[in-house]
Amino acid sequence: MLLVVIAVGLPGCSTTRFVTLREKPRNPLLERLRFGSAGMLQPSDRTSSYLIRTNAPETAESGELLLHVRTQLNNQQPTAESLHAASELSYIAAKQTARDDLALQEELYLDAAQYAWQYLAGVHDGEIRDPNQTRHRKVAEAYNSATEAFIRILYEQRDPQRAHTGLALPLTGRNIKFEVPRPSPWLQPDQIGEIEFVSDYEVSNLTNRHVARGIGVPIIIHRKRPLNPTSLENYYAKGVRFPATAVLKFPTPDQQRAGVPTRLQVYDPRESDGVVVRDAALPLETDLSTPLARFLNNPDLQLLDTFAFLRPDKADQLRGLYMIQPWDPDRIPVLMVHGLWSSPMTWMEMFNELQSDPVLREQYQFWFYMYPTGEPATFALADLRDELQQLRQRCDPHEDNEKFDQMVLVGHSMGGLLSYLMTVDSSDKLWSSVSTTPIDQLKADTDTKSEIHRVFFFESDPTIDRIVTIATPFQGSRYANRFTQWLSNAVVTLPSKTLEATRLLTSMNGQAAWEKVFTPRTSLDSLAKRSAVVKLIGHTTTPDDVAHHNIVGVSRGRSRKWWTDGVVTWRSAHRDDADSELNVDASHSQVHRRPESIEEVRRVLTLHLQESRRGLKVIPVSRETALTEQPRRVISKSSTTGL
Repeated sequence: MLLVVIAVGLPGCSTTRFVTLREKPRNPLLERLRFGSAGMLQPSDRTSSYLIRTNAPETAESGELLLHVRTQLNNQQPTAESLHAASELSYIAAKQTARDDLALQEELYLDAAQYAWQYLAGVHDGEIRDPNQTRHRKVAEAYNSATEAFIRILYEQRDPQRAHTGLALPLTGRNIKFEVPRPSPWLQPDQIGEIEFVSDYEVSNLTNRHVARGIGVPIIIHRKRPLNPTSLENYYAKGVRFPATAVLKFPTPDQQRAGVPTRLQVYDPRESDGVVVRDAALPLETDLSTPLARFLNNPDLQLLDTFAFLRPDKADQLRGLYMIQPWDPDRIPVLMVHGLWSSPMTWMEMFNELQSDPVLREQYQFWFYMYPTGEPATFALADLRDELQQLRQRCDPHEDNEKFDQMVLVGHSMGGLLSYLMTVDSSDKLWSSVSTTPIDQLKADTDTKSEIHRVFFFESDPTIDRIVTIATPFQGSRYANRFTQWLSNAVVTLPSKTLEATRLLTSMNGQAAWEKVFTPRTSLDSLAKRSAVVKLIGHTTTPDDVAHHNIVGVSRGRSRKWWTDGVVTWRSAHRDDADSELNVDASHSQVHRRPESIEEVRRVLTLHLQESRRGLKVIPVSRETALTEQPRRVISKSSTTGL
């Protein structure tokens, strides 16, 4: 019952399903081909026209028609029309081959892909054709569908690892060689595990599905832990899936006769945008969103938000920085920090949009901080500082990487408080808010004193250049009242080290029984308007060399006095000292998912690139806020950056 009350009173960022398995894989080629009266696939109008022009038998079945077209190819110079017809008819013949004759199906699908490749790559006439032009698009669809069908049989009938080393087809002996022509930090041959097909999945609960048309088969690769992992391996999210595109690249007829194999190539669409053919490149068919959604559909991830709030003692083992792409010394880190009763999954709508921007994808790497949101904010903050220091030691032990020193933090709700506090010095302000006893006079063991010092005394992190705070309760939240604080204390179980420190503070201050209930013990205590954290924020501001951009949710209220996102009031989330501020018409749990907020973060990251390249910092000038009564508005100060 207590859990139900908290769940109703504290709207967090719930997780949900992101993909569902389709009944049938999506297949654009099959969607446009007709079925005859006997339920058999019929050739397209374009292929039928070619058959009529070449005097094909009118009553012939698909196999006979294919034989007719192949005879034309052997007796005459191949043309675009004959190659189109051969590709389509080979695919139809494969679909109509007995289901148990997979070896023949495999050969026919490979033929269909090869004829389409020769058409697009201009093997016979030297004309490389754009697969996205209307006239050529259907040939590209035939190539993609045939390639996918071939790969499905290849992986279903053989050991995938053997397929990765190359093989010969049983009927014709044609050789298939697997290769990764452009390895990326993620896409390495030894890290390719199980593969899935994007066409099998329907994406939901992501606003946009970012795809590009071209040639190839968008696939989902399960990352396999390498045999010799680096010291950063523990930062990579387990079970991560990443996008790739599979392509069959065929030799020319002369090369094929000389024994050159067909290459099954896999590309990383985040690093490659085309397949090189002579002096040109055919664009890849890509899908960046479905692999992300497939990863998010992991049932274990669905429980992180509630589990980490109610049982921070057990969720402590999940705490840490997570990367869903490898550390890259040439990219600026963007660290995203979730809020109360939430998890890194809350950022996936924004991440899906930002990673689709080729400029941001090339210049930034996105990290996520996972922490048990049930424990006090100061403890989560101390752990975040330690995590960043440890990661720096592993990534950049000499501390000479300039990209690491240009880090951007993006935080939602309580994550915004953590992001802000990473930029300020506590001096003794935080400790004096909870105790008048000097720390060296505490009656506690060494470990407890050390923990209290770690939590209550800290300095600004010099690696952080810029922060974006979203729906952040800088002045506390009305939901952190005495009842909800008491309720959370009753159901939230803290780690032993945290519990020992909070017990010490309670006994040391000689509090009355009622006041002991409200000792900063859980995250809700940290958000109370009279908490030590809120007091510290009220007496600090970001350093002059750290830019602060603020986004405020406004979902109801007649005027500024009453504006609120349902959890945090506008007056609590507003900052007079922010370098820019945007009001967004959205509730607390949705504001960071709204297009306006995502576009603002995109703008900030673009600005950050411009200023980082010029070596500029935001120069503080007179900070004036000119809010109107309209919820949506950008407020920015004058500066040398032109904002």
